[in-house]
Amino acid sequence: MARGEDIVETLRSALGVQYAWGGSSPNTGFDCSGLVYWAFGKHGITLPRTTYNMINVGASVPVNKLRPGDLVFFDTDRSRKGPDHVGVYIGGGKFIHSARTGQPVKISSLADGYYMDRWMGGRRVSGVSASPSSGGGFAEEVAPRLDAHELAETYGMSYSFFKSQPELWKMLNQAVEKQWSPEKFQAEIKNSKWWKKNSETARQAQVLQKTDPATYKAQMEAARVAAKQLAVKAGAILSDKNVEKLAKNMVHFGWNDAQVQNFLGQYVKFTSEQTLGGMAGAAAKAIKEEAYKYGVSVTEQSVLNNAQYLVRGLTTMEKIQASIREQSIGLYPAFAEQIKAGASIQDLAQPYVQILAEELGLPETDVNVFTPKIKAALNRANEKGEPEPMSLHEFTMLVRNDPRWRKTPGVAEKTMNIGRQVLADMGLGF
Repeated sequence: MARGEDIVETLRSALGVQYAWGGSSPNTGFDCSGLVYWAFGKHGITLPRTTYNMINVGASVPVNKLRPGDLVFFDTDRSRKGPDHVGVYIGGGKFIHSARTGQPVKISSLADGYYMDRWMGGRRVSGVSASPSSGGGFAEEVAPRLDAHELAETYGMSYSFFKSQPELWKMLNQAVEKQWSPEKFQAEIKNSKWWKKNSETARQAQVLQKTDPATYKAQMEAARVAAKQLAVKAGAILSDKNVEKLAKNMVHFGWNDAQVQNFLGQYVKFTSEQTLGGMAGAAAKAIKEEAYKYGVSVTEQSVLNNAQYLVRGLTTMEKIQASIREQSIGLYPAFAEQIKAGASIQDLAQPYVQILAEELGLPETDVNVFTPKIKAALNRANEKGEPEPMSLHEFTMLVRNDPRWRKTPGVAEKTMNIGRQVLADMGLGF
């Protein structure tokens, strides 16, 4: 027969040994079941190697009847049913275990909010005893009466935190008076308005704020830095108040990327130079380029609105581009099929651009689809009122009626050449 206290002492010798997946030796590290397997083996008790099999060993023990040497089980992976973590009860509401990667073997409280929420049960292994009583039997451990401070720590929350929550403060006083078990306290906590009102992330942040203010302060500062960096990346301009608001939402509510982007999108604004930065700036540039390609005029406010929606995840660049193309079809119905096929109106207007630039002696860079003469030529309707663009010959004659054409260098020679061609076509010459 092995004494539970002796098994606990063996386990204490492993405190500080680092976690190692599949490990069952103090030389190589332990995973949770490896630690238990090793300690019990030291006392001549062979257990199954995995947590899922260990829970089938021995007899079930309620949490208020646990004694040193009993196994305690938890469900820490909600994606899979059944126990996936095991430790050994050491008395005083505590247990020893190898928690997870990056942490050493340590002692934790059964009433810690995390473990209290994931408790699955206790098991008493055959062949393990507790301290013998005067009657020759084995007495179960009797927990000492705790005051409010001790109870608060036993339940995984600080006394100051309970005092900051009127509902929980009243509950703690009842627990002290009636000496509730952790199981009873857990049930009462979960029925409280505070528990139901706050998500798990929010509850943990509130508890951390009171129980470990230094760590909470560090988390908040890291969140503020991240909020500012994300704002720059998105092109959002945040006041100190909004930086604080975003940081708190990240820490207290565990906001995901989509929620953060939606928040930042509301604060995408023009700078004093009337420019947009970050993701919003890139979006604005792409929107303007697309609008230019398809001959659609866009206002700065329209660009800003679309950039905001894009950052917030309320639209995509594909949708914005599709909308611009639809507007282009409405503006230039004669070219609807070409636009639908992927041609830009700037490409379709290029022959007109070349004629206008050449005839008036203008740089092509100064002429585009927004030039009034070109826009009018592209949008002309025929006698039936149907959209029908002006032919290139008609457009050339239209341009030559422009007073600027007569002042263009070489126009006299060009006119003489045209005259000679007309006479030649009539069979005359000189």
